[in-house]
Amino acid sequence: MANEERNSWDYDIDDTKLKEKQNYDLGGIYEHAHSELSLQQSKRDQIITIYLALCSFLIPFALGEKILDMSMKGVIFLIVGIVGVLFSYITIRYREYKEVYWLCCQTLTVLLSFRPEEMGKELVQRGFYHCLYMKGKDYLIDKKGGKLINRTLYVKKNIFSSETLHFAIIDLMCSFIVGLGISLILLPLGFWRIVIGVTVGFILFLYLMWVYFNTCIKVYNCIEKRNDKEDNARRDAAFNKAFKKAWFLHFYYDAKKHLI
Repeated sequence: MANEERNSWDYDIDDTKLKEKQNYDLGGIYEHAHSELSLQQSKRDQIITIYLALCSFLIPFALGEKILDMSMKGVIFLIVGIVGVLFSYITIRYREYKEVYWLCCQTLTVLLSFRPEEMGKELVQRGFYHCLYMKGKDYLIDKKGGKLINRTLYVKKNIFSSETLHFAIIDLMCSFIVGLGISLILLPLGFWRIVIGVTVGFILFLYLMWVYFNTCIKVYNCIEKRNDKEDNARRDAAFNKAFKKAWFLHFYYDAKKHLI
């Protein structure tokens, strides 16, 4: 029986000779990573624009519609606020990937100084960790003791950064709207409705800011000083979590594990 013809893609990747002629276009990958980095920022700005447009339409409608009672107006405000919370989580996601993509660009710049035949998983990961450490040490490492991550220092150094202020705008808006909506819904409670609304809005604002900073800090969790095996395992897990998001750096080939 004659052998059936096979398509080129049907062969095991280890059978190819491509790995003997490795020629990585690191410059092209850098340009792609940088364009994706800019895209994350534009998406964040679009989120804020969409939310402002939503507020400018629904809030005047709720305030000006006479057939709606205060409870119904409160429900509309609450819905707008919840949408803002969801947008805040999306913004945090963009912020996390923007941080990783910036590290990718820095890593690719470092890798340009190496020869193609030196490329491999170990070198790429070392380069990524080097850039991650160099950027994160000023924020997170206690310079005097050189020990644990100083999370409070990270917050102090980034609280007035443009990235944080951009996020704080949408966070403050949605927290205020949620609090106002709850106050209107709880109108029969009199003065206590104001207290409850302000309290909920304030707690929500602090919670979203905590999620924002905690997400940014987690990218750098692996630079913490570790001593025992359990801590080292967490350190490895933190590095792998950040490196998985750095998909621009997954261009190398490992014949033992196929494409990694």
